[in-house]
Amino acid sequence: MEILKIFTYTGCSEDYWDHIMSYPSNENSVAVKGYGVDDSNPENAKRQFKTIAQYYGNERKNPFNQYIISLTRETAPDAETAMAINDKFLAPLKEEHQVLVGEHQKHTESSDYHFHNYVATTNFNNGKMLYADNKTNFPLAQRLADITQQEVLLQIGEDIQIDANNVKKAYRKVFKPHKNKE
Repeated sequence: MEILKIFTYTGCSEDYWDHIMSYPSNENSVAVKGYGVDDSNPENAKRQFKTIAQYYGNERKNPFNQYIISLTRETAPDAETAMAINDKFLAPLKEEHQVLVGEHQKHTESSDYHFHNYVATTNFNNGKMLYADNKTNFPLAQRLADITQQEVLLQIGEDIQIDANNVKKAYRKVFKPHKNKE
């Protein structure tokens, strides 16, 4: 089963911005791509994300959504196949939003490749915001299921221990692929 995790970052400190912008090219990185941002320089990428948001008056809002995609070995046996799937997944987002992608290789029980896709929430054509809500998240999870022809587990947020007796659970839902008509 493929996994799509979604996180938002309202109230990013400068330190956190720096961490996030350099994370795609960390020690697990096999590829970094930028769409509308400099993928070779984290400082430039940060400036570019911030400039578009500021231009439209969105600088105090959530700067980007992170879409973490983990692909099974059967679906993505190599880095090139994994990147092709991720590019297809991002296609509608890249048309209107800046994106910074980090492809990481990390061997787990079922996966070798995963992606950290940082998608600017400010539409660079009109300034409208991209919200991490069900209107956005559900079609993205379905898109990934249809591309991979595998079930996709959508997870929004993380499980958080509130106290010894309570855990705030992340939202989880499984999406089944529509059959390809080819």
